[in-house]
Amino acid sequence: MRLDHGSGTGLGCDSLEKLWLASAANEMFNLHELGSEGDLLTNPTFGAWIEHIEEAWRSGITSMTFSTSGATGRPKRCTHDAGHLHTEAEFLSDLFRDRQRIVSLIPAHHAYGFLFSALLPDALAVEHLDATYLSPGDLARSLAPGDLVVTFPERWQWLERSLAVWPMDVEGVVSTAPCPQGLIAALHDRGLAGMTEVYGTSETAGVAVRRWPEPSYRLMSHWRFAERDSDVAPMVVHRSGRRYPLPDDLRTQDDDRFQLLGRRDGAVQVGGVNVYPNQVAAQLGEHPGVRSAAARLMRPEEGRRLKAFIVPEAGIEEATLREDLRAWMESTLPTPARPAALTFGPHLPVGRTGKPADW
Repeated sequence: MRLDHGSGTGLGCDSLEKLWLASAANEMFNLHELGSEGDLLTNPTFGAWIEHIEEAWRSGITSMTFSTSGATGRPKRCTHDAGHLHTEAEFLSDLFRDRQRIVSLIPAHHAYGFLFSALLPDALAVEHLDATYLSPGDLARSLAPGDLVVTFPERWQWLERSLAVWPMDVEGVVSTAPCPQGLIAALHDRGLAGMTEVYGTSETAGVAVRRWPEPSYRLMSHWRFAERDSDVAPMVVHRSGRRYPLPDDLRTQDDDRFQLLGRRDGAVQVGGVNVYPNQVAAQLGEHPGVRSAAARLMRPEEGRRLKAFIVPEAGIEEATLREDLRAWMESTLPTPARPAALTFGPHLPVGRTGKPADW
């Protein structure tokens, strides 16, 4: 298919759009390593682009670059050694060696999606089905014994409410954020044969896995813990020798098992995106008419979004302030960071010990 209109077909990309697409392909596949990134602009079809990228990789490109979503700020570019990605794919292929097909509902241009929708099917020599845009009914009719369904917590929530019964011997994988254990249990009750949780970061890709209902994660075989001082972030060491800090506090149980204790930076995940409730609360607290504010993740029964508690300035009408805050949030905050529920009161909730409390 042509990138431009060609002879009446194609995607209709103009020169600027084609330049943007070429730069994105160059960035992800690191074509600049061979100095061949400019060749994309002389090729008019997707097929020619794919052939060019494959040829460049056969010629010795050694890394790939993935970007975070940027939904809560500027996207962060994370470059991964191609050999490291293949090492993880080999580990996953052994872990899921009995799976007959990969069914993904994740974007393939992120590291998690690329590993499970591109590298893992190749390593297992099985078919891959991109089910991102399938309706629940179409997905249910497409599933078959031996499938491995891969997505993120919010999409699993959608599947749990949309598919009343799962076909036998269909398993799942979840990553990008901690998955509520109650959700996994509900999926199991509806017939999902198993769920594997993958823990990792944008910089490391996958680091550890656990099989529900196991309470602990186990490091993948190509990772180990670094010696740790109590006042520094936990670190893992790749087989290559490269060290990476982890964003979470951990309780280690032996050389390769651990439990998560929570993010060190206070981040929570909404829609697979890191969101910082304290930063959102600080921004809300600076809004005219607001004396103080707090924000936190909803309880599981409330949803998977942020909620906020607002203490208005004296004499401020609640209805007017609510409307002003809604308009400001829609124009200023990215969707994952917008509190979906606002509660108003004369003071921020605190418990008996004076510490912040839920509401």
